[in-house]
Parts: sequence; C-alpha cells; structure tokens
Amino acid sequence: MLILPLGNALSAVLPIGNKARLLDLARHAALPVPKGIILTHEFYTLALQKRAITLETAQVICPNPYRLLALAPIPAFRRRVAVRSAFSAEDRTNESLAGFFESRLFVHRADPAAFVEALCTVWSSALRHSGDFRRDVLIMEMIDAQVSGIAFTEREYEDDLVNYTSGTAEQLVSGKVEGNVLLLPKLNWYETHLACEPLPLWAERLQTLLRKVRRIFGQNDWDLEWADDGKQCWLIQLRSVTRPTRRNDAFTIANHKEILPPLPSRLMTSLIASCAHKLFAYYRQFDASLPAQRRFIEVFIGRPFINLSLMSEMMRHWGLPTRLVTDNIGGEAGRTFGINWRRLFFHLPVLLRQGLAQLRSPQQAQATAARLLSASESRAHTFAEAITAMQQHYIALVTEMFSLTAAMSLPLMILRKLNRLAEHSARLRTISTELYTDLEPLRLMVLQHPPLATALQQGKLPDDPAFQSLWQAYLQKHGHRGIYESDISRPRFSEEPQPLLAALLQSPPHHALPQRTLLGILTFPIWQAAARPIRAREQLRYTAMRAFQHRRADFLRLAAQAEARGQLPKAEWLWHLTLEEALALDEGATYSSEFFEQRSVELKRLETFSVPDFFHRFDDLETFSAAVNERPSCLAGISLTDGEVTGRAWVLQVPETRLPEGYETSRTILVARSVDAGWIPTFALVAGVVVETGGDLSHGSIILREIGLPAITNVRYATQLIQTGDALRLRAAQGIVELAPQRS
Repeated sequence: MLILPLGNALSAVLPIGNKARLLDLARHAALPVPKGIILTHEFYTLALQKRAITLETAQVICPNPYRLLALAPIPAFRRRVAVRSAFSAEDRTNESLAGFFESRLFVHRADPAAFVEALCTVWSSALRHSGDFRRDVLIMEMIDAQVSGIAFTEREYEDDLVNYTSGTAEQLVSGKVEGNVLLLPKLNWYETHLACEPLPLWAERLQTLLRKVRRIFGQNDWDLEWADDGKQCWLIQLRSVTRPTRRNDAFTIANHKEILPPLPSRLMTSLIASCAHKLFAYYRQFDASLPAQRRFIEVFIGRPFINLSLMSEMMRHWGLPTRLVTDNIGGEAGRTFGINWRRLFFHLPVLLRQGLAQLRSPQQAQATAARLLSASESRAHTFAEAITAMQQHYIALVTEMFSLTAAMSLPLMILRKLNRLAEHSARLRTISTELYTDLEPLRLMVLQHPPLATALQQGKLPDDPAFQSLWQAYLQKHGHRGIYESDISRPRFSEEPQPLLAALLQSPPHHALPQRTLLGILTFPIWQAAARPIRAREQLRYTAMRAFQHRRADFLRLAAQAEARGQLPKAEWLWHLTLEEALALDEGATYSSEFFEQRSVELKRLETFSVPDFFHRFDDLETFSAAVNERPSCLAGISLTDGEVTGRAWVLQVPETRLPEGYETSRTILVARSVDAGWIPTFALVAGVVVETGGDLSHGSIILREIGLPAITNVRYATQLIQTGDALRLRAAQGIVELAPQRS
C-alpha cells in the first residue's frame, strides 16, 4: 500500500515503524490525533523505480513534482501540514534517534513544489543513517497551538514530567528554548482530576490525554509530544522512553540528622547508600507496583539523604496524606497532598497487609534482635565478609524500624491530637532510658565518697573495688552504646567512657510527672498500643548496637592487619575509605599517606557545610557551605546524568570533530549553546557536556542521556561566562559546573 490514512489501524499488520504505527493506533482508539496519512516506504521505492525521484550527492532530488504526486492520490488538507520522518530506524526500544531526521512544518499541501521539496528534505535525511530501514513519512494537519510541549509519563513516578512553551514546540524539542517545567499529578483510570493546587485548563486536558494513553497502550514509560489549541489537547507523537528522566526530587536529612554525626564517616555513608535498594524493598513486599529503580537514599556533600519525593509519592500512590512521611521521619514536607479516598479504597489490601505486619511487629522485632545477636557472634575474616554482615545488620535494623514506627504512628497521632501524649510518654521506661537511670547507683556512690569525685574531676577512673564492680556491671549492660552510635566508626562507651564519667559528677534533673487526668485514663488503651512498639523498637536498637559493636571490632582487627601488611598507614584511617576502597584491601590494594592527606582535605571541606534539612536534587549545595570563596564561580543547570568530571572547557558554537592541541578526551568538557543529534561525533571527543540552552526533554538531552555522558543543560550564559581553556569541575548529578577563580 502506498498511502495509509491515520486511524485505520492497518499499520498493525504492516511493517510500519513505531513512530507512525503508534499514532495510527492512537487515532484508531479515538485519541485526539490530527488528521493525516502515512506515505509508506513502498511509495518511496516506487518513486525511485519510476525515476520520479533520484539520489544525487547524498540528496533526494525530484525533477518534476507533478510526476511524483501522480504516483498516488495524496489527499488535500484543510490546513497546512507537517511533513515528518517516520522511518523504522526511529523510536525503537533502545534508541529513539530523537531529532536525528528532518521534519518540515507549516507546509502548503496545495503548493506542489513546496510540498515535494519538504518530502525530499525528509527523505534526504535518511541518508545520514547507515543501515537498511523503511522510509515512511507522516503527513499531518498542523494544530493552531496555544501551548505545546513534551510529556514523559513513567511508571516510577506519581507525576508526569511536562516541558511546555507557548505556540508550537519545535524550538522546545530541538533544545533552542528551555521552556517551562510542570509536574503534573498522574491520574488513575478512575480519576478525572487530581492536583495539590489549581491547574490551567490546558494542563487538565493534558492530564486526561496522558491517562488515556496509559489506558490504551499500557502502564509503560511514554514520551509524548502534544499541542493544545485552547479546546483540545492533541497527541502529536508517541514513543517509548529509551532512558529514564532525571527528576528534581526533594531530599531530607530527616532522622539521619539524629542518629549520625554531622559528617558521618565515609565508610558508613557509602554503606548506608549501598543498602538503599533493599531498604525500600520493605515497602515493595506489600505493593510490587511501587518504584523498583529509584534510589531511596543518595549521598550529597558527604552525607546520606532520604529521597522525600519517593516516600511522599508512595503515600500518594496509596491515597494517604503525604504529611505522614515527615511526621514520622522529620524534615520539611515539600509539596503536600491530602487523603485520597478512592485510592485508599483500591489499596485496602495493601494497607491491610501492612496493618497486620504492624500488629506483629513487636514479636517480629524480638525475632530480628535474636537473629542479629546470633549473627554477630561469627567473626569476619575479610573486609568483604565484614561489609556484607554489616549491611545485613543495617537492613534488618532499619526495615524492622519501619514497621515499628508505622505501628506507633496512629496511636501517637491520636494522643497528640487529644493533647495527652506527654501525660503518657513521661511515664514510659525503655532500655534506652536505662542507659541513664542505671547511672544512679554510681552517682549516689560518688556523692557519698568524695575521693571518688576527686578522681573523676582529675579525669581518672576510680580504682575503688565497689565502684569498679558497679562500673563494670554498667559497661557490661550498656558499654556497646555510644554517641552517634549508628556510625560504626564512632567509639563505644566501653572504649571512650569519658562522657559517662563526667555525668557521674552531675546531679540528674528531676521533673515532676504530669498529673493524671480522666482523659488520660480513658486513653490508656491507645497509649498501650503505642508503648508496645516503642519499647520493642528501643530494645531492637539496643541489641542491634551490640551487633554493630562486634562488627566494629571486626573492622578494627582487619584494619590492624592491613596496617601490619603496609596497606594502611594507620588502622583508624579505614573509616575514611568508601565501601569499594575497603573491599579493594582484600585484593591487596595499598593506600598511602598522601592519599589520606587528600581525603582529609576533602573531608574538612565537607565539614564546613551547614546541612539543609530539605533541598532538591538540582539545588546548588555549595551555597550551604560556611566557607565562601572571594569569587563564587558556580553555574547551575538541569542534571541529565550522573558523573563528575574535572578538566578544561572547550567552548563551541558549532560541532567539531578534532580536539584543540594539547587537549585530552578524559579531561575535556564541551560547553555549547545548544546541542542536537548533529553533535554526536563531538560528544565522542569529550568527557562531559555543559549546554547553555535546552530542556530536560529536548532531543539533545535525550541523546545525552542515551549516551550516558556526564551532562547538564539549561546553564544560562555558559558560553559567555566560560572560555576555552578554563578549568572546570562538572558535577552532573547535582546539575552544577564549577569554574576556577579567575587569574589576576
């Protein structure tokens, strides 16, 4: 067949490429796709056979437009049309070739010369790409767009990512303008409206279109081009997402701020990050539809942060208020959504399974504590064994904490609302409070025997037998605890007891208990529902810290052996290594004093940061540093990929295929005003890319994500502020490029 009208679904049984096939099926399914046709590859081959077109110097030439148009009855259109490539090489599962081939917009179908010229331009662009593929062409009526853009709907997110601009989106998709970004709440099949704030009418229409696309084509990851004419939101293109987008997720330090030191050890930070996937797997055991690829914990400025967006979206997915997250783990809330009764109803089985797990959580915590204690008795003989054991301990502790925290959250919320929480909690005693109350006999002895106080004031541990007996009993029970004890690099009280000894000289504060009230008595059963998991949680932590102490001893013993072999200058410097660096010790890696001197400089720089409780991925975290340079030279953009590159700038206005003299690929960072598929040869010469103008979803951005180069886009004035040869540090994951201070 030479011509296929869009919407007859014949593309499903013919070898038409994805670009045209999906639009054909979409229009057949009554989605709003503009009127159009598919000019098939068979028309192209017929035109070549009839010599209506010829190939000359890598171009398709048509000597006589009327002769070409006479080959098939191409219909007239009421409006100007878009002539677009729909080659089978495009929009494949693993490669989109977005923007690689040509399209022509606002073409007069009534003007044969202009129409055929557009066709030949599109066909000619096929000659850029090697291989045997179909040369189908889409011809569609243009939409008089008031707003248009790109939308990514992805299974891993509760929001669809929209990049939009006024008028047509030609410059937006090409990366010539940056456009605006909107996170559009995703509608389920049973929902007609959802937002935490009022949406413009075009956004509501787009929301509905995206819901219909998912319903018809499945809950996959889709990349849409769309246009809204003020009455209807039209689907212009649909393709599979080849690489996931990089979202500006919100992060919170949350309870990490409470359990870890201001700057955790490098080893512990990387260990926590390595556990992130299995930590979030706790929630996925109840609901397999939750995200499987997003990272629950990420490291910024040397510290582990919790992905607040991921947790909040989980609440939204289930129909629960997003405030439940921050109410449980602390930190700021960011965007807030209230309860969604429909979603709550549809997720009742999930919530019931969680509820049952929460009811069983105190008993489960006891079993987990027993397993931790049993596992900790085995000694690790390699760093790999020690790390694996520590990861298992950490995952067991934190996932059990999830269940216990959830179990206590509802009764605590009720008591807080009734203003009775303080009345009950002041009377609670757990193993953690015994850490302090068990000091009372020692305090009393010091008070009654001045020589003991004198020894303590001199910084000495009294050698009095009675004191030593009580003291050793105390350490036997609590010596495995410590300050910021969740970081195994931190010493335990049995190693550094000075804080406890100093406390023996202080009289503990005594606070009068709140008076019992009638409402307090009536709410006592509610308090019991909370107190049980609270006690279980503290007991679990107590036992887990004993397991942590055993693992700490393993690490210190192995580090001492590494020091003896000359692999480490000092055993205690082990804590400055990442997980991967520590594992390399098993393979014979050696770290010099110079290595640790550089690491120390880096850690001291990180210590200067005032850690934010809440931030977004693309925020410039350097602004949180207390040490401000005389000339701050940091430009921010949109992160496209991970990675960090330090090197020299190569500022280009057009693509080049040869590096400047003296440049090395591994240390060259391309800086360009905008990029598209034509820059691919240049990308092969560089280690990172900084783009001045472009959106997260533009063709150039999609290509850079597919290639995987460390890259950021939308870095304003980059080509003006950066000169070729400037020293740069590209932190792609944060969307930051740092400039070296100017030479005076």
